[in-house]
Amino acid sequence: MEKSDIDQLRQADVDHQIHPQYHVRDHENAVVYQRGEGALLWDIEGKEYIDGLSSLWNVAVGHGRKELAEVAQKQMEELAFSNSYAGYANVPSIQLAERLIELVYPSMQAVFFCNSGSEAVEGALKIARFYWHLQGKPEKTTIIARKDAYHGGTYGATTVTGIPSFHNGFGPLLGGVVHAETCYPYRCGHCSRAEDCTSACADDIEAVIGREGADTVAAVIAEPVHGAGGVIPPTPSYWPRLREICDKNDVLLIADEVITGFGRTGKWFALEHWGVQPDIMAVAKAISSAYVPLAGFIVSGRIHGAMLDAPRTEKFMHGYTNAGHPTACAVGLRNLQIIEEEGLVERAAAMGKRLLQGLEQSLEHPNVGDVRGLGLMAAVELTSDKASRAPFDAADAVGPRVLKAMRERGVITRVKGDSILLAPPLVTTPEQIDRIIEVVGESIQAVLPG
Repeated sequence: MEKSDIDQLRQADVDHQIHPQYHVRDHENAVVYQRGEGALLWDIEGKEYIDGLSSLWNVAVGHGRKELAEVAQKQMEELAFSNSYAGYANVPSIQLAERLIELVYPSMQAVFFCNSGSEAVEGALKIARFYWHLQGKPEKTTIIARKDAYHGGTYGATTVTGIPSFHNGFGPLLGGVVHAETCYPYRCGHCSRAEDCTSACADDIEAVIGREGADTVAAVIAEPVHGAGGVIPPTPSYWPRLREICDKNDVLLIADEVITGFGRTGKWFALEHWGVQPDIMAVAKAISSAYVPLAGFIVSGRIHGAMLDAPRTEKFMHGYTNAGHPTACAVGLRNLQIIEEEGLVERAAAMGKRLLQGLEQSLEHPNVGDVRGLGLMAAVELTSDKASRAPFDAADAVGPRVLKAMRERGVITRVKGDSILLAPPLVTTPEQIDRIIEVVGESIQAVLPG
């Protein structure tokens, strides 16, 4: 592409496009992508990058999969779109729903398709309240979410997100949402320096239920592993304790598996690591590897049964034009087939182990405080002082500076504060994993020579 064409594209972008999480200063010298293959991306100037975050945690099977383009073309030629509201259905959405129920937790029974993780979370919140309405307990409406959680950008999803910067300028937010402590082992206020975990962070959720009154609480929503909030895996006892608390207080448990689903953690779904099953789960991202927008929320037999038994006056009045989109569902089916046939769930476990072990070498640096991960998602957290675990001053912009250094060295990813987040495609090669590790180390050293 000629320089004049590149300059024109960049100017048109600034003049006419508003981007997610946008400030014009953050968009200076933006990378404009042109093509991708496997775990690699190329920009319009021909520079090559390793996609260190699967773009946005979602391109699981890698870029340039012609099989997915072909199935989309075939479906578009046969039936590109059809209405999926009550009274109508299409073949791919039925087939994908059936396949999903085979893959997810045994407790799950039925799926509602939508377009994004935010929409999936939004629907999960609504159906939790709707379930208690059907049960004759309309007062059970409160949703308990966690600090450091990211659940999406729609209004309800923004409200349950526990990162304050996502709330700025959008208030007042949705009522009936309360935030509790989360499980953040490195910075846990209860036992981050203790020998043994006490699950006190989970008990804080039970304390919130007690303060609010269990008869008013509809659900607890949580990510099995915090994603955008910092890639924070929980302690082994956390999720079993959370399930126990919800059961004890007759509260639904919503698992936001938008990032962790479809092999990312080395299991098909992350709660398998701890033998826990949710009442509702949100899925998106890797369900179609982002080739076509697709997401959904899935409900247990208990909730689905209540809907099937509801009187005709009690319709679930929730929907989107593109719900159950046949082309998206056809691509989703083929994408799941690729994940299964190529053993990408098992590959994520193996490559994730390689990534984590390599990153742990950076703990020798005086400003690397924590390295953590599960499957093929990991984080390196930087600290100004290892002994106190004190963060850097935000004005120092240490995380963004490391991010810039990584980009200059050919790895694209994101940071949360001073935590470097990584989740490359499940098809990433061992050599590419090793290069990511090298770039992380080189970039930290460049910004913090120690």
